[in-house]
Amino acid sequence: MANSYIEYTSGLTATTYSVPFNVLSITDVNVKGYNGTTWSDLTVSSRDAVAKTITLSGAPSAYQKIRVWRNTGTTQLVDFQNGSRLSESDLDTAYQQGLFVAQEVSENASTNIQGIGPQGPQGIQGVAGNDGADGADASAGPFSSSFESSEIAIPSSDGFVTATHGLGAVPKQFVVSMRCKTSDTGYDVGDEVYLQTTNNSFISSTDVGFRAASTIATYNKTTDVYATINTANWKLVFRAFA
Repeated sequence: MANSYIEYTSGLTATTYSVPFNVLSITDVNVKGYNGTTWSDLTVSSRDAVAKTITLSGAPSAYQKIRVWRNTGTTQLVDFQNGSRLSESDLDTAYQQGLFVAQEVSENASTNIQGIGPQGPQGIQGVAGNDGADGADASAGPFSSSFESSEIAIPSSDGFVTATHGLGAVPKQFVVSMRCKTSDTGYDVGDEVYLQTTNNSFISSTDVGFRAASTIATYNKTTDVYATINTANWKLVFRAFA
């Protein structure tokens, strides 16, 4: 679990969301929405420091997911003076400011510098780059653009499922995962299991496709027993990189 943000992929008809990570000030918390290609800032109407929640001006139902994230300021908050008494509060504030900023830099860098897939929102510590590119300069990594589909129902009979990726080129990489929507086979909601795409998929300059089976088995997450899943509890997610 990340230390400086949390992502929500369900319940996006609501306007108020929990802030489960630590903050120095609730005003450091913001929200971004991901539409499958880019991140956008969402308008915040209020923040509650006691309840640790953030409320948007409108429900983000138009987005595939949202990210509630922390952006700690780097202006020095505590200035220790020679001979002064050190309080626990000042020590905690000074330590946590450095820790929180370091976490934000690390977690932003992990999505930005790798250049794979949609980047997370960048704070004041880093440059906001384009999806799949190194935001620190103009050069791209191994992939210059990416695509993530909306959740796709697993078909009731074997056959190809397709999605239009809009990358403008044949993807260099294509992956398919099952996203758990209702706890099943030891997996929790939000867990993903990658599927084997070899000999079961196709890619083109416009579309990607995967031949899905109506009956799917995988290893139980907790017992390691190979078992058939309830496909109604899962959705397919396509990701392509070009």
